[in-house]
Amino acid sequence: MSLDGKKGLRHDVPTRWNSTFFMLESAIFYRRAFCHLELTDSNFKHCLSTSEWEKVEKINTFLGAFYDSTCEFSGTKYPTANLYFPAVFMIYLTLKRHSENEDDYMRNMSCQMLAKFEKYWSEFNVLLAIVVILDPRYKLHFVDFSYTKLYGNGSLEFLNVRTKMTSLFMEYSSSSAPTSSTTTFERSSSRTESESSSGRWNRVNTQVFQEFDSFGSNEFAAHMQKSQLKLYLDEPSTYRNAKIDILSFWKGNEFRYPDLACMARDILSVPVSTVASESTFSVGGRIIDQFMSALKPDIVEALVCTRDWLYGEEAEVEGTQEMNELTENIMELEKNTNEDTTLPSVPSVGS
Repeated sequence: MSLDGKKGLRHDVPTRWNSTFFMLESAIFYRRAFCHLELTDSNFKHCLSTSEWEKVEKINTFLGAFYDSTCEFSGTKYPTANLYFPAVFMIYLTLKRHSENEDDYMRNMSCQMLAKFEKYWSEFNVLLAIVVILDPRYKLHFVDFSYTKLYGNGSLEFLNVRTKMTSLFMEYSSSSAPTSSTTTFERSSSRTESESSSGRWNRVNTQVFQEFDSFGSNEFAAHMQKSQLKLYLDEPSTYRNAKIDILSFWKGNEFRYPDLACMARDILSVPVSTVASESTFSVGGRIIDQFMSALKPDIVEALVCTRDWLYGEEAEVEGTQEMNELTENIMELEKNTNEDTTLPSVPSVGS
């Protein structure tokens, strides 16, 4: 059938959902080969019917959203928190769409998954929705778009995110001290003017005008700090498919948006997952098998940490032994060298 035979078929593993996705994807790839085998081999009696193939394609498309999210969260380089909201939004939207599907099988499966998913969706931290606003490819428009697709126009969830975003930025703005050279120049110039006019104004008036100078500079600085968020949001968004290192982006704009960059640095340090996904799959696979598939998360974490500690102690003991052997070899070498270079004493002629 002119298909690539190197791709191969994948077997399903009951304890790993992504193996089901791989199995269906490879089966769809070799669909023509299975159909041809049914016609040419009388012993092949388990070929799927047309309706079953259609169901396989629907399930494969349905699981694709989960697989894409897993790939986003399990990269070799630890993903930043701005990747969370778009991926989870696509999962929620996929579940809601399939829960209204005309196919009874897909609708029942999606409704059961949606009931479990909404439990976690309702409890997720609003900070993970705020952080996507700090991504120049999405900003506030994506949050508005997402909640509109899920709940309709004017959703309370979007208003809550926008309010929390503004209040959080105000906290960072109020905690930062004005350090601009303009403020320093204004203070020095006002001090010079007050000293030159001290002969004409009494002490009370001088104090009042000094308070006015301080009030004016603080109001100007507060206005500039509050406008950082609005200035950032008013700028056009970057191309959505552009590959951007968001940490480098905010590092390059820390002088343009000092308070906003400080807030982005703190929020982006929040990991998407509490553990590295690639570490979970590689180490956890040796702990969770078909006989131990019901371990609680805290027990799995304890087993993984214990394994790391044991391997660390073995490496430390081996390193200590090698260092001791190396030290002994050096001491023995120095001893042999001293013995070879020492000459025997020769008696004098007059003795």
